[in-house]
Amino acid sequence: MSALTASVIFLLFAIYVGFQVGKNFLLRSMNKALAQKDCETVEKLADMAMSRRLLGAYTCDLYKLRALYLGKDVPRFEAMLQAMIAARYKNPADKKSFLEQYFHTFLLKENKQYAGWLLEAIRDFGDALFTRYNEQAYAVMIDKRSDLIETMDSQIDAKQYYGFPLGVILFMIARQYEYLDDTDNAVLYYNNAKICFHPKAIYIPAIQDSLKRLAQPGVEESARV
Repeated sequence: MSALTASVIFLLFAIYVGFQVGKNFLLRSMNKALAQKDCETVEKLADMAMSRRLLGAYTCDLYKLRALYLGKDVPRFEAMLQAMIAARYKNPADKKSFLEQYFHTFLLKENKQYAGWLLEAIRDFGDALFTRYNEQAYAVMIDKRSDLIETMDSQIDAKQYYGFPLGVILFMIARQYEYLDDTDNAVLYYNNAKICFHPKAIYIPAIQDSLKRLAQPGVEESARV
């Protein structure tokens, strides 16, 4: 190996290490600021040109959106939410992940307005299976429908969904049984749904609350944030 080649390899390695160090420093700084609810610092870091180069526009926008939400700055949060809905990110999977995450966050809070905005974007995404299970979830949580049990069960039998979407379908079947006062089936499906989710998934606390509520007839559902 020539001295020139070795120098180029070393330089490229140094650039890569510097990139990773800078990226990790920014992520730690923003996570720390979020944990301390220092929303102003998160926004400043997310808007820095260096942050957007190192982390990418999508990651920075996610942090900024979270900061605005925690800061309860409703007008600016709504504007940022709309901007992210309209944005075209480099990786389509990032956009899909954002739509799914925030749609279900607001669906569980039964926030019809925000969930409705995100559902429209999900429809525009152009993935039929993605659209279908989210439309059904909206119908159950927002429209309070209880007539989709057989339809959703058939999708499970057809093995059309796995992981998070399958967990959502099972949760929505459980919720419909709960509407129908069928406690045994509601508990069965809530427990089945729980298996599909990561322990830190947003549906886990909702499942735990539902099971607790069903185990104590007459106790009102815990207040939603």
